[in-house]
Amino acid sequence: MHRLERFFETLRGKDGVSRLRLRVPTDGRARGLSIDREVCVEARRTRGEASLNDLMLITWVPEGTGVFPAFEGILIVRSENGTSSIELDGTYTPPFGAAGQVFDATIGHRIAESTAHELLKDLKAAVER
Repeated sequence: MHRLERFFETLRGKDGVSRLRLRVPTDGRARGLSIDREVCVEARRTRGEASLNDLMLITWVPEGTGVFPAFEGILIVRSENGTSSIELDGTYTPPFGAAGQVFDATIGHRIAESTAHELLKDLKAAVER
């Protein structure tokens, strides 16, 4: 958890706002195509009421316009038998109102899941450094 806190501290700019670049992985067929968006992120540590697990409340809001949703959730850090894991759980609000809900039902949800997986990979790499 301390390493996650340090990671999020490194994202804070001179203006006091923490920014993180989220990526949607492509399948390789779309050469050169990259979908990413910088988001304003807030993360703060807390402790779960029903468990002894360390939690980090996390929210982000995309800067500008785009297809990235706003997100609110938690990062759960578990340690067991000398290993650790990080889980991400939360909810997001699809962009574009009613049209966004249709988009989310068809493809947006898969984009959100793959973006979350990429974020967890980034967090894993940061913790291991």
